[in-house]
Amino acid sequence: MRETLLSLAALLRKTHLNTLAILAASLLAAAAATGIAAPPAWLTLGLALAGFWLAALAAGKAKMVEFTPEVLGGDVILPPSRASGEVRMLLPLQFTNSGSAGGVVEWVALRLTIDGDAGRSVLLSPVAEVDMQRFIRAKRRLEPDNTLDPFIAFSLEGKRSVTKFVLFDLAEKGRTAPLHLAPGRYGFELFVKSSATRQPKLERTFEHALDAKQIDEVRNDNTVYLINYQITLPSARREIGGGEWLPRAARFSN
Repeated sequence: MRETLLSLAALLRKTHLNTLAILAASLLAAAAATGIAAPPAWLTLGLALAGFWLAALAAGKAKMVEFTPEVLGGDVILPPSRASGEVRMLLPLQFTNSGSAGGVVEWVALRLTIDGDAGRSVLLSPVAEVDMQRFIRAKRRLEPDNTLDPFIAFSLEGKRSVTKFVLFDLAEKGRTAPLHLAPGRYGFELFVKSSATRQPKLERTFEHALDAKQIDEVRNDNTVYLINYQITLPSARREIGGGEWLPRAARFSN
């Protein structure tokens, strides 16, 4: 009860301040309309403060109704490689809109750099969205009934979040060498383009170490999980059910 009364009192104080600021601005308009040549100093100062308050209020209101998407990620899942040995990467991504207005997440992309060598950087694009419940039931293998092709733009309402498991593959097939795993440090840069921005925005950077044993596990038809402990995805883990998120013998990269 006490917290409710305090919140109500704070709201009333804020409403009174806004009312006073609007009243002061009205006085300024009245002064200009009646042709006051030399208004008193206190009125000039008050009107300046009122103008500043109104500008700050307008900026705050504008920010509240913006579409402000953010992406949380850092974990990487390496499903068993295909017969050719080429690798695809599955990323759990949590998209959150901290603004009140809805918008559209148009596309995402992933830039991969191995051992810090920019000359070896490759661009990966989303090729499918994975149904994790079916993925788990399929013994953590990618199959036609658990991959939803293609990955498409989606809307995100205000103050909402959604988790998607996005499968990435090389963006330019045939123009770049196939991606094969080798021991080293794998640096990831996650880019997102939304209706809130004209250009793609770099949302996350993270890194994982991959050793020869993990690579052998992928080639031997096992799924390897690279977990970033600095960024957690609790909602993603809840979505696919506690202990089902990781196998008990999962290996971690950092």
